[in-house]
Amino acid sequence: MSASVSAKAAKGFLWSIATSLGARLIGVVGTLYLTYLIDPATMGEVSNAHAAALLAHALTGLGLTQFLIVGESKPGEEDADAGQVTVLFLGIGFLALGMLALCSAPLARFLHSPSLPSYLPGLALSMAIDRVGAVPERILAKNLEFRAIGLGRTASELSYTVSSVALASLGWGGMAVVVANVIRSCIYAFVMARPVPAARWLTIKHLAMHRWLSIVRLGIPYWINHAMILVSRRGDNLIMARAFSPEIVGLYNQGYNVADIPATQVGEQVADVLFPSFRMLPPEERPRALLEALALLALVVFPLSAGLAAVAPAVVGTVLPERWQGVAPYLTILSAVGIVRPIGWALGAYLQGAGFGGAIMASGFSLVVALFTTMPALTPFGPHVASCAVGLTFGTHALVSAIAVHRHGGPSPWAVLQAVAGPFFACLPMVVIVRLAHAPLLTLGFSPMSALLGETAMGAVSYVIAVFVVARAPAMRLVRLAQDALASRRAAAL
Repeated sequence: MSASVSAKAAKGFLWSIATSLGARLIGVVGTLYLTYLIDPATMGEVSNAHAAALLAHALTGLGLTQFLIVGESKPGEEDADAGQVTVLFLGIGFLALGMLALCSAPLARFLHSPSLPSYLPGLALSMAIDRVGAVPERILAKNLEFRAIGLGRTASELSYTVSSVALASLGWGGMAVVVANVIRSCIYAFVMARPVPAARWLTIKHLAMHRWLSIVRLGIPYWINHAMILVSRRGDNLIMARAFSPEIVGLYNQGYNVADIPATQVGEQVADVLFPSFRMLPPEERPRALLEALALLALVVFPLSAGLAAVAPAVVGTVLPERWQGVAPYLTILSAVGIVRPIGWALGAYLQGAGFGGAIMASGFSLVVALFTTMPALTPFGPHVASCAVGLTFGTHALVSAIAVHRHGGPSPWAVLQAVAGPFFACLPMVVIVRLAHAPLLTLGFSPMSALLGETAMGAVSYVIAVFVVARAPAMRLVRLAQDALASRRAAAL
């Protein structure tokens, strides 16, 4: 069975990368275009409202949907247990998000965001709809149906990009982002629910309190970990909002959103593949699978993060309007420090798949403790220095997770470091070439856009050459995975 699981996980890995990157590249274009239509202060207030809605969603999840992957039901009771999860998950979430929308006025005063009450109700609605799609998505994940998940997420992200740009072009301002989020959530919920029979997650025989309690007890470690992850991802917005103006928050958040692409749209998607896959692997095979997954993840994510940091000044100077030029330092810093983030995600997926609840909670708490101690301490030195706290936060998370993995029978932190060292060192010549090439290309008469494309191409070529020198084994493994996936697709088409 493990060979079949490994094959499905490998295909899921490739599907997650392909669909996520494709959607996000289009999303980046849309996000950059929005900077010509919405000013930083408005975007900062929308970001504050979105952060509040996302935190309310995360803090009321209770790890309930994780039961659909790791929980054990009596024979014939799987659908009824999934129905229990649906009722509890949606009921708690709808109540919390509704109460948040009613509290938008005092929250606006606390975050110095006077327009927040206009945006928060719509974004709370978006989160409520997301909860509807989360239940069938977990059922698909348990069955390792990563292709359906990847295509569903891609469709929803593309709908957001198209609708936000279209509505902003019509002069909707910040509400364009709000309505686009609602549209995205509707597409996501529909696409995730469509391949899953309604009986699989809407079967409600009886609402048993004792079953609810057992589901909640199992999910608490996963809930705490997931909630802490989201708090760490959005808590920084709230800290920045308290310390700086909405315009600064808008610039910071724009830089964060673009820098976040390698981690969230590749790293986290792959972690979602690894979690159910580790769960199904025999315990003795998990350490080797983890190291292999880390090496493959680093091959893809490290050059994206490092390359983005290298081209950030050129991208911002070439693409963004004058009022958004302040994004450049945030994009450079957040891309550079974000390189360590996916390591913690993969290690966390190992701990979740192996069912180590205490270690899962410890790794989640490390994120929040690190963020809420380092970022407030750095805000007196200015917003640029404060943004470095993101790297310290995710570096702490990776270290704590690596120690926890080793304590629970997994590979040592040194082995984890060795697994990702090759791709890291392969990034160094790429960064140097990209940073040194821009000015000479402009001197030779290239336009700013041509120079940007040229230095990006040179950086990509240098990374490919370097990676086959210093990380040949994982690079060849990735090539074979791609070849096998293409061969499978051709065979299925015949």
